[in-house]
Amino acid sequence: MNALPNKSRRAVPVWVTLSAALVLLGLGQSAQAGLMTRDVNVTLNAGNIESYSLDVNLDGITDFTFTAALLLDPIVSVGFDVVDFPFGGNNGVVIDTPTINGFPTASRLAVGDTVSAANIFSFASFDQGNLFFFTTFDPPSGNFEGRTGYLGLRFDGPGGILYGFAQVTVNALDASDNPLGLTIGTVGFETEPGQPVQITAVPEPASLTLVGIGGIGLLAARRWRKRNRIPSASP
Repeated sequence: MNALPNKSRRAVPVWVTLSAALVLLGLGQSAQAGLMTRDVNVTLNAGNIESYSLDVNLDGITDFTFTAALLLDPIVSVGFDVVDFPFGGNNGVVIDTPTINGFPTASRLAVGDTVSAANIFSFASFDQGNLFFFTTFDPPSGNFEGRTGYLGLRFDGPGGILYGFAQVTVNALDASDNPLGLTIGTVGFETEPGQPVQITAVPEPASLTLVGIGGIGLLAARRWRKRNRIPSASP
């Protein structure tokens, strides 16, 4: 094998190796096989009684409908944040326990929890998922008032049942701005039918920064290699 010219023996700068490592590290922190996520970032005004139709996998079919409502009256007040499901399907949310009143309490899940067939789900189109509910005559119920958490989702996809999650925030009843307002943040699902999904947060800015810095470094490295014209070894 012919020896390479002295010029080609220049050591690759340390920053080239570090740049590649940063890119791989950033991608490793932000990617998960089979998981698709996106930001919805929709806020409903409860005082206006607003609803939002969520198409989780963007196939043109509404999978869940969220509603926020608040009516304050000297005689009877009522407020609720709920999620409804299409009639006749398998769609539902993870619940604390089954009920016979059609209004089970939706579980407030966290990052790291798994959504799968092993969870307890609402009874398809015959239930509503209760995020929060109160009336003048009924005590408050639900896990989301004044909190942020994740809903575990089950819904019909093109190839079968899919599992996913949605980040949900419900404002406090006594909030000065948009009381009981409902915000839908990150939504994710497992693309393989029947497969469980682990709730994960959107890649943190730090991870994205690593990818960006690494990308800039690799671009500079490419220019360095071109300038130094490192030839390929020949037999």
